Amino acid sequence: QTNTLLLDSDANKYKFLTNGDVQVPSQDDVELWKENEEAMVILNFTDEEKEAILKLMSGCLLFGNIDLKQNKRDEGCEVENPVFMEKAAALFGIPAADFMKCLLKPRVKVGTEMVQKSQNSEQVYFATKALCKSIFERVFKWLINKCNVALDTKKPRQNYCGVRDIAGFEIFDFNTFEQLCINLTNERLQ
Repeated sequence: QTNTLLLDSDANKYKFLTNGDVQVPSQDDVELWKENEEAMVILNFTDEEKEAILKLMSGCLLFGNIDLKQNKRDEGCEVENPVFMEKAAALFGIPAADFMKCLLKPRVKVGTEMVQKSQNSEQVYFATKALCKSIFERVFKWLINKCNVALDTKKPRQNYCGVRDIAGFEIFDFNTFEQLCINLTNERLQ
């Protein structure tokens, strides 16, 4: 499946995954993946929905691997090896040239005119991370909604089951994707 998602099977090659230990000795990734796929079938995820989720997540992993170099002639930067950008764009279903142009030289409104503004490498790295975080957040919200629709019985209920484990997790009005990841990680490590 890594071929269709344009990924390498070595998770250590992706910057977004290498800030910690990728392997958890007590976890069997293959078995967990099978459980995840079974749950998606039970919750009526279509093959197209599952593929879209995987493409978005794979695109983010690839997008996070771009390397930039600062231009010497101006304040802008350029992508050193466009292969990650091209693969991410393909998975996102957008033209790679347009994607790169929007990232490196976005259009901004100055007065009444729209102009292209060159971004430095720090700004582009920030935009890369912000875009991936936004994609993760939107997929997460979509997943929660999809699960809620699949589990809804339309019957009146008196009880509910909520996600809570870490002290303080449940007191937020809005729980972010990062908070859920922390909770899941702690559950797996216990």
